[in-house]
Amino acid sequence: MNRQTDTELFEQLISEMMDEVPEIKASAIVDRDGLIIYSKLHSEQTEDEAIGAVTAVFDSFINRIKTDLGTAKEFVTILSVDDQKMLFVSAGENAILTVLAEKTVQDNRLKVYGEHIAKKIQLVLNGDEIQSEIPPIIHILANLKRIEFPKGNFSAKIIVLGDPMVGKTSLIRRFVDNQFKESYISTIGVDILRKEISFKEDSKVVLSIWDIGGQIATMSPYRKRFYQGADFAFLAFDISRRRSFENIEQWLNDMQSSVDRKVSIMLIATKTDLVEQEVSLDEIVAKADKLGCPYLLTSAKTGNNVFDAFQYAAYKFIERF
Repeated sequence: MNRQTDTELFEQLISEMMDEVPEIKASAIVDRDGLIIYSKLHSEQTEDEAIGAVTAVFDSFINRIKTDLGTAKEFVTILSVDDQKMLFVSAGENAILTVLAEKTVQDNRLKVYGEHIAKKIQLVLNGDEIQSEIPPIIHILANLKRIEFPKGNFSAKIIVLGDPMVGKTSLIRRFVDNQFKESYISTIGVDILRKEISFKEDSKVVLSIWDIGGQIATMSPYRKRFYQGADFAFLAFDISRRRSFENIEQWLNDMQSSVDRKVSIMLIATKTDLVEQEVSLDEIVAKADKLGCPYLLTSAKTGNNVFDAFQYAAYKFIERF
């Protein structure tokens, strides 16, 4: 099977976004000099109307990118212009996703779907393979009733659990540094990394991500201390190793027996880029239903859906306030 062209992938991604947000009139992927890489119009829009509106607003916004934002790699901005809204989301260092929508669109829906699609566009431009389908947790995030986020700087602790070699460190490194290494060095004890997620300019959360070693027996005396204060837990398993999937509930029980409060969880399938897989989607869905949590299929190698996992945790944390 031949790999789809970038244009075909862009068509799928933008169409998915437009299907979920019918208020979108037009969308374009542009480079940082304002040249259009790909564009798509809503069926009711004429090309002159949509592209004219996108171009007019983008011309003024590109100056802000070059001055105010400088070399900022990541940003998301929603502007109200007359009876319309414009969304600008960075899609890597060299491209920007721009969206023209009706003013009635909810900011949260526009932002969540826009950020998700922008991350996929970045992967395409990097030459990575993607899954164009929008995962269920993105629909959950987009339909959160909260629209206004609390002002302030917040801090959340995420613990990442699972057997050795399931890819916990790679998952975290892809999110924090956008890097992937083929070589493997087992985490002994715990490694802690941090990254900020911004909801608005005055609403941010710093994720403190605890990469907990998978040696379930040898590290048992120390893990209770690692688990304390956790706000969210990722239960990670390697989709190409059934045993790691079967051990998920052992990790969950180990965590729950060591903490004195409810910790939100998510089931994370890693290494979904591999051809040989020992766990089916039906089994993953059934396990998530049993545990009462969402699930996500990820690949640290390609970056597919990695950002979405941490974004979901951040949103669920900020919902408390």
